[in-house]
Amino acid sequence: MSEIGFKIEVLPQPLSDEEREALRQHYLVYAKAERDEHRSLHKDLDTIYSQIDALSENGDILRLVSTMNQSAHTVVFATDASTLALREFQQAMLAEGKTIRLVSESSSEINSVRAMMPSDLLIVVTTSNGFARRQQKRIEASMAYKAIVTANSDPELHSHFNQVLQLGDSAREGSALHRIFATFGVTYFFDRFFTQYARAYDPQLK
Repeated sequence: MSEIGFKIEVLPQPLSDEEREALRQHYLVYAKAERDEHRSLHKDLDTIYSQIDALSENGDILRLVSTMNQSAHTVVFATDASTLALREFQQAMLAEGKTIRLVSESSSEINSVRAMMPSDLLIVVTTSNGFARRQQKRIEASMAYKAIVTANSDPELHSHFNQVLQLGDSAREGSALHRIFATFGVTYFFDRFFTQYARAYDPQLK
């Protein structure tokens, strides 16, 4: 298992001072909220996990699982911060024989999103919608089936997607909940996604 992990590991690229400070503030925001606003991580996570469980129960995740299984290529398009939480999903799907490409905002492959075809699946992960707004032209240029995984309401933006998987509705960019959704929410959502894929298509679980 460690050998497989080593083969697919992608080492982080050096950050500029500006990028490092932006990332630092992203990770500090919830710690500040616990101190100043008396937020409870346990309570917030209970709410987030319940919202994601509802997407499993109402069939929304299974619908995306089916779309991915039928797609020629799947790309998960996300911020650098969310990509860190998506590596394990990529590895789990590789074990199921499904190759998932992760493309981040700083990736040299970012323009490949525009070249995706109708037989492909583009999953945009943007908990606050800020990333999708910044990359809106690339996303709209893509001919792929488009799904968005988000935790903030934005009806105008979401109208450009074939499927909207909403983990919540209050993860505004830079907020404490943005940080928690981007880390724990994204991780839990894609864990549930993998589980439903395995239940549907892995012969050991059928």
